[in-house]
Amino acid sequence: MKTAILGTGFGKEHAKLFCHEKLVDEIIVWGRKPEKLKEIENEFGVKTTTDMDSIFNDASIELVDVCLPAKLHAEYAVKALRAGKHVFVEMPLADTVENGRKILETAKECKRRVFVDLFLQFEYPYQLLNQIKEDKRYGECINFNIRRQTPHWWGNLDSKNIALSLMHHDIDFALQLLGKPDKMNVEGRDVRPECSAVTAQMSWKNASATVYGNSALTNSCPFSVGFEATFEKAFIRYFEDGYQNGRTDTKLEIFSDEKQEEVKFEPQNCYQLVCHDVVESILQKKPSRLDIEHALLTLETIIRLNEML
Repeated sequence: MKTAILGTGFGKEHAKLFCHEKLVDEIIVWGRKPEKLKEIENEFGVKTTTDMDSIFNDASIELVDVCLPAKLHAEYAVKALRAGKHVFVEMPLADTVENGRKILETAKECKRRVFVDLFLQFEYPYQLLNQIKEDKRYGECINFNIRRQTPHWWGNLDSKNIALSLMHHDIDFALQLLGKPDKMNVEGRDVRPECSAVTAQMSWKNASATVYGNSALTNSCPFSVGFEATFEKAFIRYFEDGYQNGRTDTKLEIFSDEKQEEVKFEPQNCYQLVCHDVVESILQKKPSRLDIEHALLTLETIIRLNEML
């Protein structure tokens, strides 16, 4: 498959990932600055261009990867779809629900697919939890709590931005796990400039979930993620703490009436798995957890939560 990447920020990282994808045989990167493109050429051996129209007009390009600012996602995703390309979009899907719907409607009209980079679906602890939920090995999931906490390392994550920029993956995972909620409530506050703490509560007929985001940790704290899932016949918990010095502490445990089990697993490159899933899903015409329909539900949920704050 021939793939084009728009952008040289995240686009550079995506170029590196697609270079390791065996199903991709040619990559071209678009950018505005020739010096950045030259760096990417030299580092990865890919083609580059400053002429975006040459990408849309190239019938041999099957996939366009949009790694531009969120406010530009809809414009260029729609252009790519109308040019007959499938589209892979860096998260979030779009800056507004209206623009997200525009992308979806265009994809249906053009009979092309759109994928969103919600990589959490390809991290092993979350994959395992999905599998446990789907095969009902411990009965139904009745409560799910997921969190993401960080020092002030990632720019402005105040109460207006934290749900879209920090909690996005966790909200998406809760929705993928349990479906569209019947009720939602959100509480939060700005702790100091660009730092906030927000709790989103969701409920279903037979389940509940809490998604917590905190961008106000002190600098000595790790970047910390994790979840707790209560099933009818088991309790599962996971955490990962990443420190600035490169140290990582992680643990995944399953508690049932019969035993306590620590699940050992090797870290896997979820970003590489995302790229493979996108390409394979197109070539084999199979469904994907990254398909736009669910990403749009996540975006709609986040915008609604922001309005409730």
